[in-house]
Amino acid sequence: MKTLAVVLLPMLCAAADAPAGIDALLDAARAAPAEFAADAMIRIAALDQLEKTRRIELLEQAFQRASGAQQPYKRHATFLRPGSPSGFINRAYGQDLDAMSLRLRAIEALLPLDSQKAKALFVQTPPPNTPRLKCEDFLVYDVGRFYDTLGSIARQPFTPEEVQAGDPLRLLKRFAGGIASPVQVAPVARMLAAASVKDADFGALVTSFAEALGTVSGDDRSFTYSIPAGQQILALVEQLKRRQLSPLPLLEAYRLYLVSNLSAERCADDDSILGDAASFGLVTGQAVDQEASDAVAFFNKSLRMAPLQPIPEEESTPSRLEGVATGLRTCEDAECRSIAEQYRGLVFGENGSAYTPDQKGTPAWRGKVRDFLAALARWQESASGAHPNAAEHFRVKSAAYSELLNLVFNSPDRDLVLRAMLDYLKQSRFQRENRMEWFLPVNALIGRVALDPVSMGHMAEELRKVDDPTIALYANLEMVAPRTPERILPLL
Repeated sequence: MKTLAVVLLPMLCAAADAPAGIDALLDAARAAPAEFAADAMIRIAALDQLEKTRRIELLEQAFQRASGAQQPYKRHATFLRPGSPSGFINRAYGQDLDAMSLRLRAIEALLPLDSQKAKALFVQTPPPNTPRLKCEDFLVYDVGRFYDTLGSIARQPFTPEEVQAGDPLRLLKRFAGGIASPVQVAPVARMLAAASVKDADFGALVTSFAEALGTVSGDDRSFTYSIPAGQQILALVEQLKRRQLSPLPLLEAYRLYLVSNLSAERCADDDSILGDAASFGLVTGQAVDQEASDAVAFFNKSLRMAPLQPIPEEESTPSRLEGVATGLRTCEDAECRSIAEQYRGLVFGENGSAYTPDQKGTPAWRGKVRDFLAALARWQESASGAHPNAAEHFRVKSAAYSELLNLVFNSPDRDLVLRAMLDYLKQSRFQRENRMEWFLPVNALIGRVALDPVSMGHMAEELRKVDDPTIALYANLEMVAPRTPERILPLL
């Protein structure tokens, strides 16, 4: 893999917008692991200076390479609590480097360039087929983008022959009636509510959705996470009424869906998920009405219509509560706690007050920074059960470097910390075990440097020449296809 760095050398002497520089960057991208290759090609294909035919070709290549990504689907942590790995994992998946997100990104970028090819690639995209989760799992699947892209595809112009053959309706109906997991309920309902089809066809689509909805059960972790989907059902009901179609079959199916899942065996920590969903809008990405997190109350008050009966308590009482999410507690071993305590000593003095900027410029405080860097370098992953596993160790240690960098960002020790963090990331074996999570601090580091080109220009040059091919690829990509601050800041 190190030999990829040789591929990058020619571009270092080329202007950022020179075709030769882009060609060298593409050569490096094609030699990278699948998710990085696809991501880089998608970013390069967005450059207006490339010919349209070449941009289309790159997006088709990116679509094909996406299948080799380590993670098949985007996921989201169900518990957003301090001290847990949830924030790190959500940011890692937020890079959209899973196979499905990469395919959909390529299709979305292709739509304005060649809608027919975009449609053809979407048909080749495997529909979501997520496994059922257990109560021990704290990560749920996020497949909303698939249905949002499907909705965009369906709104594209179709040829007269396609319309005559009923292709637009067939495309929507195939997926409307294909749901098997609670995480599909909200995005499919949202897609259907926005569908531009004839009233009769709309009714047929909702009927397919309702028939499938009534059979979805057996995954309480995903069900509880998806409870705010009631808002999307309400929007779908309103569309049915506007089209003068009866919403009763849909509401009957949704009532059956709720009762079947609410009265089944459920996880003992569901209340914690509901609190997070109401606060952060986990299903829709928007602020969620507190009422929507109480599925029974929302159905009885906002959805139910005669002759459907309200859902009584006895129909919504779990048959049994058992099982809680595991893996949410971090930094429990002695070494990790020692690192955390040493970091605290960099933030607060012996009197408990935070160090002032002037105090951070003293030799004593800067000596503490070097001591902390040395402690981080010594802290190694252990195979002992009492120590963090590889994932936890990497998350905590990379976060420690990142927090230290925040602490010294305006001090003379900034470059020292940057290089120490870079050395750690280059040597981490987690780069092989979980490329997406390993890449998060790399991506954030490159973005952080790019946000301050005046004072960090020398570090940007070092990153472009670094002897790790993936890091060098993305540092050079940032020069050729820079990101806006809005795309960088969520990584930090």
